[in-house]
Amino acid sequence: MNKRVICCLLVFLSSFGVAMASGKREMRAAWIATVANIDWPAKNCVNPELQQQHMIGILDSLASLNFNAVVFQIRPTADAFYSSSYEPWSRYLTGCQGVVPEPFYDPLAFVIHEAHRRQIDVHVWMNPYRVVLKEEEIDSLSSDHVYYHHPEMFVKYGKQYYFNPGLDATRDFLNKVVADVVARYDIDAIHFDDYFYPYRVPGETFPDEDTFRSYPRGFHNIDEWRRNNVNMIIRELNFTIKTRKPWVEFGISPFGVWRNADKDARGSRTRAGQTNYDDLYADVRLWLKEGWIDYV
Repeated sequence: MNKRVICCLLVFLSSFGVAMASGKREMRAAWIATVANIDWPAKNCVNPELQQQHMIGILDSLASLNFNAVVFQIRPTADAFYSSSYEPWSRYLTGCQGVVPEPFYDPLAFVIHEAHRRQIDVHVWMNPYRVVLKEEEIDSLSSDHVYYHHPEMFVKYGKQYYFNPGLDATRDFLNKVVADVVARYDIDAIHFDDYFYPYRVPGETFPDEDTFRSYPRGFHNIDEWRRNNVNMIIRELNFTIKTRKPWVEFGISPFGVWRNADKDARGSRTRAGQTNYDDLYADVRLWLKEGWIDYV
């Protein structure tokens, strides 16, 4: 074996040892979607004991397959799978929004306890702007939902309702929700998926022109203004999380294309019909560069 090979091997082994000593490892995560009862709890199952048995089965299965993290959806539609002072209990948990589990238990606290027993991290998954999946579901919101207290914060686009990302009140409210969860629960990360500004609906324009005219914040282009709205909430949430618990991570699972190369040489050689930057107004590349998120 020549000296160059030996040197390279020693460097590799040294680097491997440092990585092992620093605790670096793979993130082997599974999603647990609660919206529309996709993964948990089972549809029409509102019995807390059966729900807990089901969750234990999921976690046991993941542990046996050497998963070390779950991305657990706790805020699918501006509601809660935990005891919240800001948003009502989810109808996907109890069958009717605002109804407390009976007998009482806190699903998030339960999942954290059971997952950590199995050396599985809990990344709590929140959807920042979505309020309902279907237009007709707006009538199913609990009477104490923020939608009824502050209707000016919301817009309808397509068949869904959303928080208006251009309002300071939206960012303030979301920061309160996240701060509450970080402060009270032993979570390992806050997680967002790809739903920022909604995917474009053919023939419709997202109804925030009036907000743009009222609060331009120095911007003259509405697309740049929309990106800045999302940039602000990501930056603020990073601050909210890290000032309370610096070890709690902030992660994003964005849509797979930042930009197409035909619009930006830094983009990918893709032909995506919609992209993060141009359509969802999510500049994920900037968030990584600025250190506002810990992982993608």
